[in-house]
Amino acid sequence: MVRSLNRAFSTNLIIGASIALFVWFLKESALLEFILATTARCSAWLCLFLARNRFEYAPSAPSVASDLVSIVAGALIWTYVRSVRRRLLSVASLALMLIPVSVVVYRREHIILTSVLVVAGIAAAIALEAFSDLLSRQIHTRLLDEKKEGEFAILGHLSHNVRPNLQIARSPIAAVRDFLAERGIGAEALALRLDGSLETVGEALEKALLSLDQIGAILENTKQLVTQQIRAEEFGPAALVPLLLREVAPLYAGRLRVRVLGREQLTARVHRASFVEAINNLVRNAEMHGFAGLDREPELVFEVRETRRTVRIDYTNNGKPFPANLSAKDFLSYGKKSSDSPGDGLGGAWIGKMVEAHHGSFEIIRDHHPLHFRIILPKGGSC
Repeated sequence: MVRSLNRAFSTNLIIGASIALFVWFLKESALLEFILATTARCSAWLCLFLARNRFEYAPSAPSVASDLVSIVAGALIWTYVRSVRRRLLSVASLALMLIPVSVVVYRREHIILTSVLVVAGIAAAIALEAFSDLLSRQIHTRLLDEKKEGEFAILGHLSHNVRPNLQIARSPIAAVRDFLAERGIGAEALALRLDGSLETVGEALEKALLSLDQIGAILENTKQLVTQQIRAEEFGPAALVPLLLREVAPLYAGRLRVRVLGREQLTARVHRASFVEAINNLVRNAEMHGFAGLDREPELVFEVRETRRTVRIDYTNNGKPFPANLSAKDFLSYGKKSSDSPGDGLGGAWIGKMVEAHHGSFEIIRDHHPLHFRIILPKGGSC
């Protein structure tokens, strides 16, 4: 650590000395005076030129028209060209096209057009916005990394300390259950449930063991969810309809009818593993919660459509209505679930993590379908 700091100090010292030598060179030579004199001469020439041509650069019909065209063209580029590089190149091309136009108009009409300056200002605003977005993303990424480090530390602590204690608590409970069962005591009534039925000693012990197992499963699933990484380099093009037909629907054959509608050639750049896992979580969630107590054939429908830039996946089923008090934000949050759900509340978090990694969106549609989710993903994935 000390050696690294000494090396950094030596490097910074050399850089500082180099800057000082350059400043001394400017001070001792005539270069600095030449630069200042040239700058002053150009500024004076520009002031005299503008003073002589005040009439020419005053507002006129051609100048106002060119400015309006420049504003509209710049706004169109700024709005509909997605890549910052393409925006700047397009605006620069517009400025280059306006330069000969401005020269011709000045020579013929003696009117100075300011449209080039307008376009230059739009380019500066685009660059400033891009820099601000980049800085914001860097800060957001840094905060997310710090949050993940905290989550890893907490999960490591829980896994290291809680899970062994769960096993320690489970062993004697299982031994007591077996001991009482061998002596025929397990079937004796222990307490009265809220619904008026009797709960036996064996049932109470089984419930305690089940609760301990669920706590352990929640710890394991949470650890897997938090530590799962979705890397940008793992994104790739995939035909979504064949992907769902091949890797999702067959897993539930005989239990659920899973239909996939859409154009088979529809392709998007996705993180294949997280996308399939998210869709599987939707299906498993329906299998666990959506059809209990219903006398109908379970049917799940995934309809895949596309626009020029996005892919839209509408998921519906004919099961129980989605809880009215559960919002999309709640559904995608860690541990959030409806009051009557026996799950751990992590299925929606898997979906939320996939949607966030793809820079997509998730919404709950309240219509004639008992349940209707809509996932929108950009065709370009996370780019």
